[in-house]
Amino acid sequence: MQSMQAIDETVARMWQGETLQALCDFVRIPARSVGFDPNWEQNGFLLQACEDAARWAKTLFPNAVFEVLSEPGRSPALFFEIPASGCSCPESVFFYGHFDKQPEGEGWTQGRKAFTPSVEGRRLYGRGAADDGYNFYAAMTALAALDENGAPRPRAVGLYETAEECESVDFAYWLEKTAPRIGRVGFVSVLDGTCCDYDRLWTTVSFRGALSFTLNVRVLQYGVHSGTASGIVPESFTIARALLERIEKAQTAEISAPELNVEIPEERLAQLRHCASILGEKITGEFPWAGSVHARNPAPFASLVMRGWKPQLAVTGAEGLPALENAGNVLRAGTRLKCSMRIAPTLDPEKALEYIRRELTRDPIFGCTVTLDPAGFGPGWNAPAEKPWFTRSFDAASRELFGKSATYCCDGASIPILSLMQRCFGDAQYLVTGVLGPGSNAHGPDEMLDLDYVSKLTSALARIIAAIGRQDENPQAGGAHAS
Repeated sequence: MQSMQAIDETVARMWQGETLQALCDFVRIPARSVGFDPNWEQNGFLLQACEDAARWAKTLFPNAVFEVLSEPGRSPALFFEIPASGCSCPESVFFYGHFDKQPEGEGWTQGRKAFTPSVEGRRLYGRGAADDGYNFYAAMTALAALDENGAPRPRAVGLYETAEECESVDFAYWLEKTAPRIGRVGFVSVLDGTCCDYDRLWTTVSFRGALSFTLNVRVLQYGVHSGTASGIVPESFTIARALLERIEKAQTAEISAPELNVEIPEERLAQLRHCASILGEKITGEFPWAGSVHARNPAPFASLVMRGWKPQLAVTGAEGLPALENAGNVLRAGTRLKCSMRIAPTLDPEKALEYIRRELTRDPIFGCTVTLDPAGFGPGWNAPAEKPWFTRSFDAASRELFGKSATYCCDGASIPILSLMQRCFGDAQYLVTGVLGPGSNAHGPDEMLDLDYVSKLTSALARIIAAIGRQDENPQAGGAHAS
């Protein structure tokens, strides 16, 4: 289609010019997230990231509103409102992203530095380039390409925060504050996700929930000689292991309790099968296995189901166990284990945590003292059913730009704010995607943005937004006001 070709050419030109330059300027800002910079407010880098983005976008949309939201003690955010162009759709397109970054870290190679952008061929290296500073610049580029080529599009609004890397501590506040201005939303773009390869379009349709707790087992007031006590006094680590066995089978790592499982929707299973057929052994081959260790289940589909929809437990820390060089013949007084559990997208995390507490603290073994200290929990997210107009335009964009069909995946990670958005926006259509694919190394050294892929992803976003503008009837019926 000629109009789409013109839009693609505009996108490509901008990513080779002003968009790439603006993103490089962003990489230079040491905008560490609030949890990594105790002096973030005085340093002002988060505020600068918002202001620079607003200033650049204003050159593209002079008649739009770009407002930096800032209050003492709260991480700043950027709100924007761009009027519709040639489209009477009553619902808006909403964009979400973040400008805060992980710390620079160590291990950058070949002279690269975290806050010094390095364009090498068709790759951009630098902290925040892929996670996810590119997001805002891609969104503005897609909208600008539509306008430059006269393609109708709905009103666009957005809220970009600066505390995502520290659990979005202020996002709910800013969302509530801007809700009356956001209005009715029919399509949500979240370009802060992953792609499993750079060969097609990907969108994530579910994220797991997460909860954490500390299991405390105490058998003595203080440690005693093991030669005197062992055989009489029970060992606290053994008890802790037995208690965890109540919810997880150690030999298989299976968690079968109905209270911790859900019925997986058939459409998600179908999407996982398709995803498994594409990725195959890549699903289990991406990990740095030690020796002859292998996946719990080598079948790609089974692995995706367990990662995306089954509960999984991990012990992430311990207390009461001395370092090896300090470990003597002592029967320790107690053991504390920090545990993390990923749960199904649709499972209630509060009810799951209460079930775990009951199971681990009931009937104390040998009468020991057992307590459970909840550390926190967050809900998962299962996207509303994909709308026919979206599946058509999403797949068409992937085929036109990549020559391959689009793919839907279920992510094992957690993004709790998506459930917040869904409460605000109802059954709006979601596009959760991104550039965090092979070699992107977000949070690590040599964070990388694939410039060819991001250009195509931007063109795909423009196509999908254009599809909204072409609808004879409103395709997002049932969208909701932010509230």
